[in-house]
Amino acid sequence: MIVLISLNRAPIVAKFDRKRVLSSWAPYCGNMTPAEFQIEFSSVRHLTPRQFVEKLSKELRVCGVVAGKNYRFGYKAAGDASELVRLCEEYGMHAYIIKSVMDKNQDSSNIGANDYKERGQVSSTRVRHALAIGDMKYVSELLGRRHRLVLMVNDLEELTSTSNKCRVSAPKSCLLNLPPKEGFYENCILLFGDERPVSCRVFIDRMHIHLEMDEVGICNFDYSQDIQFLGIEFGELES
Repeated sequence: MIVLISLNRAPIVAKFDRKRVLSSWAPYCGNMTPAEFQIEFSSVRHLTPRQFVEKLSKELRVCGVVAGKNYRFGYKAAGDASELVRLCEEYGMHAYIIKSVMDKNQDSSNIGANDYKERGQVSSTRVRHALAIGDMKYVSELLGRRHRLVLMVNDLEELTSTSNKCRVSAPKSCLLNLPPKEGFYENCILLFGDERPVSCRVFIDRMHIHLEMDEVGICNFDYSQDIQFLGIEFGELES
């Protein structure tokens, strides 16, 4: 699988976590987990539709292409799905045009901008906007799974415990993918290494992310020695 990436913004799925997400696609890919190759978008954005398909065929040795029916590609989005099929056939590749995955949310008026008030196709733009307003239920509906935020353990700043609480704080600079808006989130799950998931609450402010757990023993876990990353799966934003 070829993925065009932009280095100017945080990804929705952390690079570290992409293998897990891709493995969930295996049942739809002949029980094989897709391999992923990332290409910086700026290196191909100037290519014409023909040059882009030629690069897929000759340089990347792609044998098949899957795209939505409204797919546009090439410089200034000059190519459409029908041209993709024609060019792929010319270069000896299979092309499969599929229907867009539609947003099933019946009331997306809380998304804000007019583009989000109407039902439309699921896209990374919709997911980013839903994260920006903290609508984690809607994010889960769009992704088909709970959003998992990944942070680096070596940047943890503070671990404190009381008789019945464990609290962990870290700067936002430790985050490896896009967090939801600032606010308080309950019904979250903390994942670390091969240990069992732990229920937690999350508070995000301008500079930090704070986790609170009812299991005091979690604060005694040797994060620096045993694991490199923590995962947080989000519930819904509390009003």
